[in-house]
Amino acid sequence: MLVEVYLLRCHPDGRLAYRRIAGHLQPGETPDSAVERVGLGVAGEQDGLVVAVHSTSWRHLDDGTIVLTYAVLPDPEPGMPAITVRSRELARGASARQPSPPQVRHEQVAVHAARHLALIASTDPLVGRVLDRSPELGRALALLDRTPAGQLPG
Repeated sequence: MLVEVYLLRCHPDGRLAYRRIAGHLQPGETPDSAVERVGLGVAGEQDGLVVAVHSTSWRHLDDGTIVLTYAVLPDPEPGMPAITVRSRELARGASARQPSPPQVRHEQVAVHAARHLALIASTDPLVGRVLDRSPELGRALALLDRTPAGQLPG
């Protein structure tokens, strides 16, 4: 099993940006613990930094690997290089009976994770608190469509 972490932040021009870090689950390790090991190092509140960690999706790779995706906001290391989101396109399957997309780009996963967080921002107290402390990130997420995936037009 692979755990991937998308650390979200706001680019100086207001667009969403992310870093992706991934690692395989180690024996006896939970996915949540793996997130701390591979991409976070600190969870919750420490030295005034509030970080929200949320599991957003999973997918199956051709080699049989299951990938669990987590989003972290804000990126606790904003000085590290990040990729600016250029497209809000989501990965889609061929039909409702074949929901797995033939190809998934990291940017699509980052957008899916950010949309998920935007959707729950008003119901998850920790995500709401993080966005209150990071208004630029809140504005970037507010620009995303917050329609649940099952209600998206085909």
